[in-house]
Amino acid sequence: MFNLVVSTGRRTEGYCMSELKKIGDLLGVSVKVQFTGFDGLLTALSSIDPFNYVRGIKSLINSNKYLPKFTLKVVPVQVVVDTDVDKIKQAALELASRNIGENETFKIEIRKRGVDLRRAQIIDAIAPQVGRKVNLDSPSKIINIEVFPSETGISVLTDDDVFSLLKSGFEWQPDNY
Repeated sequence: MFNLVVSTGRRTEGYCMSELKKIGDLLGVSVKVQFTGFDGLLTALSSIDPFNYVRGIKSLINSNKYLPKFTLKVVPVQVVVDTDVDKIKQAALELASRNIGENETFKIEIRKRGVDLRRAQIIDAIAPQVGRKVNLDSPSKIINIEVFPSETGISVLTDDDVFSLLKSGFEWQPDNY
């Protein structure tokens, strides 16, 4: 079980695991981190809402309390299901109905690792049934699907809900490092 998907550099997974736990300590929450078996990719289970964990990382950076070195990207996950197209579809549609407003647009992003499922197969199962307008360039919401061999994490989010060290806007200063 996980509620965060975390990207790091290849061969820095151990450092990133420690860093995620340190961030958890700074935020006053527990974080259990697992290696996925894919280079540069971890999953984690935080004891708080994953969106709040991501906001916490951004807050630590903005207040100059902590700057991650190995945690490159953190994506919150709302629901985890078995890696099966029907289960993915059901969970994605349920999340979409609760999180995408009538006048909002969406797109589906899929990251798959170690599975034979085709992206088009997943998108074709979900997109026509969402009942909202698709906007691939600038959607209001993103149905994010993280596919692993046995489990798939799904969330409906905006770009602001994801932490990206490269997009954090933090300008490196020697005094801040």
